[in-house]
Amino acid sequence: MLKNKLVIALLATAGLMFSAVASAQVYVGGTVGKAQWSDDCSGLSSCDTNASTYKLFSGYNINDKFSVEGSYYSLGTINANGNIAGTQNSASLKGTGFELAGIYNQALTDKLSGFAKVGLTRVKVENNFVAQNVSGSDSQSSTAPVFGIGLDYKLTSQLALRGEIETRKVKYNGEKDAVNNVSVGLKYNF
Repeated sequence: MLKNKLVIALLATAGLMFSAVASAQVYVGGTVGKAQWSDDCSGLSSCDTNASTYKLFSGYNINDKFSVEGSYYSLGTINANGNIAGTQNSASLKGTGFELAGIYNQALTDKLSGFAKVGLTRVKVENNFVAQNVSGSDSQSSTAPVFGIGLDYKLTSQLALRGEIETRKVKYNGEKDAVNNVSVGLKYNF
C-alpha cells in the first residue's frame, strides 16, 4: 500500500516537473527527519513518541515571494507497551498524508532564504494493537492545518539544501495529537 502511494506521488511529481520545465518556476525535493508525537505515555511500561520521517514535495514559484507546494509525507511509527489487568498490551501508530500549502519566501542573503508555510493536510493514522491477547488494527483520516518555517541554502543555481520545522494535528480514536517534525533535504529548481 505504501509503495503504491509512493509511486503515485513520484508520478505526480514527475508530471508537474515535465509539464512546466520551460517556465523555470517548478521545483521538486525530498527531506528526512524526526517527528515528535505529543502522545500521552502515562501508565505505560514503555513508550516511544519519536519517529523517523520523510517527505517528497513539488512546488510552483508564483513569483519571488510566493509559492504553492504539494507534498506526500510519512510521520513514521510510534510504539507503546503496557500491562493492563495482568496482560501485556501493545500498540503502534503510523501517520502518512498529503498536504497543499502556500509558501512565503524571503531572501536573507544571496544564497540563504527563509520561508513560512501554511496549508491543509490530510493525515491517515493507522493503529495496530494487541490487547488481552487479541490483535487488531484500524485507521482514521482527518484534515487539519499545517504550519512550518524553514531555510533554503543555495548550493548551485538549481540545487538548494532545505531545513524546516513543521507542526500538524492528527486525530485517532477520539484523541488529537500534535506532531512536530524537524527535517533536512534537497530542493531542485528547474
